[in-house]
Amino acid sequence: MKPGNAYLEAIKNIPLEIQKETAFTFAVSDKIHQLLIDQGLTQKELAKKMGKTEAEISVWLSGQHNFTLRTLAKISSVLGCDLIQIPQ
Repeated sequence: MKPGNAYLEAIKNIPLEIQKETAFTFAVSDKIHQLLIDQGLTQKELAKKMGKTEAEISVWLSGQHNFTLRTLAKISSVLGCDLIQIPQ
């Protein structure tokens, strides 16, 4: 099914920074999810390691959470893999 013109117009009007924020959020969520699969961990196990509830982890993995740098650093430490990399 081809998207309608109204949908395409609405998408064009979303500010670039919002588009990028959304893309970043989903990319981080996807990375966390893949790390859990790779390490054989459940959301419940990650929640326990993070001191969070399973519901919080579920929100993170939904792509709807605005991660702080502190949270990203803690997740990276717990999972043993940098979620973001900044060249030095």
